[in-house]
Amino acid sequence: MCTIQKKLFLDDQRGALTPLMLILFVGIIITTGIALDLIRHDAERADLQDALDRGVLAAASLTQVVEAELTVREFLDNRALSDGDLDVLVSSDTALNYRRIDAVAEYKMDTIFLRMVGLGQLKVAARSAALQGAKDVEISLVLDISGSMARERTGGTALSRLEVMRAAAAGFIDTTLTPASAPTTTVSLVPFAGQVNAGPLFDILNTTRDHTYASCVEFADSDFNSAGLPATNSRAQSPQFQWFNFEGNSGHEADWGWCPSDASPILPLSNDPDALKAEILALTGHDGTGTQNGMKFGLGLLDPSSRPITEALVTAGTVDAGFAALPVAFHDTGVLKVIVVMTDGNIRYQQRPKPEHTNNASARAQLMSANLSEAKSTLNSPSKRNTDEALRVAQFAGLCDLARSC
Repeated sequence: MCTIQKKLFLDDQRGALTPLMLILFVGIIITTGIALDLIRHDAERADLQDALDRGVLAAASLTQVVEAELTVREFLDNRALSDGDLDVLVSSDTALNYRRIDAVAEYKMDTIFLRMVGLGQLKVAARSAALQGAKDVEISLVLDISGSMARERTGGTALSRLEVMRAAAAGFIDTTLTPASAPTTTVSLVPFAGQVNAGPLFDILNTTRDHTYASCVEFADSDFNSAGLPATNSRAQSPQFQWFNFEGNSGHEADWGWCPSDASPILPLSNDPDALKAEILALTGHDGTGTQNGMKFGLGLLDPSSRPITEALVTAGTVDAGFAALPVAFHDTGVLKVIVVMTDGNIRYQQRPKPEHTNNASARAQLMSANLSEAKSTLNSPSKRNTDEALRVAQFAGLCDLARSC
C-alpha cells in the first residue's frame, strides 16, 4: 500500500518547479532589477542634465556677476534626486558682447540589482553649453582727468595715474572696437575734471555762450534724479576758474581750469578707434573731481531720451548718420549698454566764482597766478563745503542706482 502511494506521489507533477524554471525565475528577477537600475540611472541623468542646463544658462547671462563655476554648482547642488559627490568642469569664454559657458558634470550612482552581476556603480554624466550675445553695444567711457591724476604716481613707478589711465583706456578701445565688432559698437568718450566739457553737445544744451574759455554747462541738482540729459537749450554755461593750485606750475601734465579745455571735450557715439585713441592720448589734467558730472553725461548718452540730441549731432555732421537711431531702448533685444568709469579719487565739492568775478578777464588772470592762496578771495568759499561734497557723492551713487535699474 505504501509503495503504491509513494509511486503516485512521485508521478504527480502538479505544482512542481523544474530546475529550468527556477533558473528562469531567478533570471526574470535579476532582469527586472537591472531594468529598475537602468530606469533609476536615466532618471538621475535627466535630473543632472536639467540642473546643468539651468546652471549654464544662468552663468551665461551677460548680467551675471557671480563666477561661472559657482553659479553652475549652485544649480547642481539643488537638483531633485541624488546628492552624490560630483565632478564638475566649467569653462567660459567671455567678451564684452558675449559669454559662452561649457560644463560637464558626472558622478557614480550605486546600483541595487546590477551589483549581483558585478556592476556596483553606473556613471551618470551630463554635458551642456550656453551662449548669450548682444548684437549692438553702446558704451560710455568716463575718464578722470583731475589734477591728482596728473600729479600722483602709480605703484611706486615714474608713471602718473593719468599716463596709466591713458594706456588702459586706449587698450580698452583696442579690445572693444575690433574689425568684427566696430560696425555694431559705439563708444562715447567723456573726460571729466571739476566739470565736463560738453564739446559738440554744448550748443545743444546751452542757452547762451558767455565766454570762449571752455564749454561746460551747469547741471541743476534735479538733473541727477533722472537718467536722461536736460532738454535742449535749457542750461547755462559754467564759469571758468581754477580752485586748487595749477598742476602745470609744478611740471605736471595739466591745463588750467575747473572746466576742461576745448582740447578735452566729449566725443560722442564713435566707432573709430583711431579717433578715440588720439583724443585719449591727448588728455591732460585739470582742476577738481566732479565724477557725478562725468557719470551724468555717460548715462545720459545711453538713455533713449537722448535720441533727439543724436539726430542734432548727425545733422551737424558730428556723428555718423548710421547712428541716428541711437541710443536704443534700454531693454531692446540684443543690445548691451555699458558704462566704464576710470577714476582715482574722491568726488569733490563744486566750487564757483563770486558773481562779480565770473569770467572776468582780470579775475581770470589773478586766478592763473602761481599761488592761488590770495586769488581765492575772488571765489566763493562755502561754509558747508563738506555738505556739498556729500551731496555730490549722493548724486553719483544715485546715477549708479539708475543705471542698474534701467
